[in-house]
Amino acid sequence: MTTEIALLETPSGEGRVEFALTLDQGSRVGARYRSHYGTVRPAGGAEVECVYKVATGAMGKRVLSNEVAVWGGLRMEDVRADQFGTLLGFDVDSPDDPARLVQTRRGRPLTGTSPLTAERLRQPAHDVFTALRVLADNAYALGELSPGMLLWDGRRLQIADLGNAVGQPDDLRAARDVRAAAGLLFWLASGEESSFGPDGAGPADEAELRWMVRHHPDLGMVLRPVFDEEVPTAAEVLARMEGWPRSGDTTERDVPAGQDSPTEQDVPEDDDTRTVEIHATAHAARAGRTTRAAQAEPAERAAPKPPPPPVPPATDGASRAIENYRREKQWLGQRRHGAPAHPPVGSAPPFPPGPGTGTGPGPNAGRPGPAQGIGVPSLPRDFPFRVGDDGRRRPHPALVWPVVFVLVVLILLVVL
Repeated sequence: MTTEIALLETPSGEGRVEFALTLDQGSRVGARYRSHYGTVRPAGGAEVECVYKVATGAMGKRVLSNEVAVWGGLRMEDVRADQFGTLLGFDVDSPDDPARLVQTRRGRPLTGTSPLTAERLRQPAHDVFTALRVLADNAYALGELSPGMLLWDGRRLQIADLGNAVGQPDDLRAARDVRAAAGLLFWLASGEESSFGPDGAGPADEAELRWMVRHHPDLGMVLRPVFDEEVPTAAEVLARMEGWPRSGDTTERDVPAGQDSPTEQDVPEDDDTRTVEIHATAHAARAGRTTRAAQAEPAERAAPKPPPPPVPPATDGASRAIENYRREKQWLGQRRHGAPAHPPVGSAPPFPPGPGTGTGPGPNAGRPGPAQGIGVPSLPRDFPFRVGDDGRRRPHPALVWPVVFVLVVLILLVVL
């Protein structure tokens, strides 16, 4: 067990505070700084889990200084999001000591994880795009998103590194964040690196989308616009996720039994010190499905359900994103027995016209009606007479012409 007393500045500007660190849960060495994992007890405060970062050179000092600046900007806007920790203390200006900071964490860092099941992918996807949306709403872009930037507690995802974040990003930088997130989720689903890369600058690989549509159709439908180069925002991707069904609770970890946090001996040196967590949170079934299920049960067995929380109205863009997701999911369901393929770029997949649309045949088109036969001649039901609009019976046209023909033939025989 390693203990350390650090005198660090606080984000509130109250001056330096003494932090008692217990760093007994391993560390991770990167090219820019070393991350130590354990617990910290601020002076007069409660003990919390933390990550303690110590810069290893000038580059590390710049990265930690940038991270402190981003934390300061988010604090000024009173941003509170579960997808980030909390900055507790820092020292990036000391001439004698290396740059340092300590922040809260949720979970433990992992060097890798087994591919997640379809049920467990929804929450990580929601967490990562929520984090990007929060940053975008406050005029920041993450700049890079890799597995080493995440923390994992078996339930939720947390971004543990803002060192590469940039303020006032242009549209290209924001779009690269979304592409990097799509690549990260492909890695979580397949265990394979994505062509997008951690900075989202790589090309889209159609084979990655085809694989997800086949093996993880909900994830594939959510990320389809990203792979089709439609450049959706993080908020638009989140809107599409409203069509992704929520799964039940689970706290199972995708980690081999007995595996502990990484240590200095079992974590190789790499470009960063970032870390992650993954989760499939337990959410209740959506309000519509819950209501229908309760109606289907016998009255004596249906338990009363609490009213669902109010849902803010979706914007036009969000409504379109949700509707496109649902149409694409329906289209995918129609192809489940064949080879999956994704819809054309920029549009929802085509659907056959339904009954009553006036744009195509109805469901019974081409089938004989009740009075029709196939290959068998038949006479009208009212033969040999037909009742007119005035109620009078007249010879049916089907009878008149044969009679006329017979009379003409007889006359010709007599004359000749």
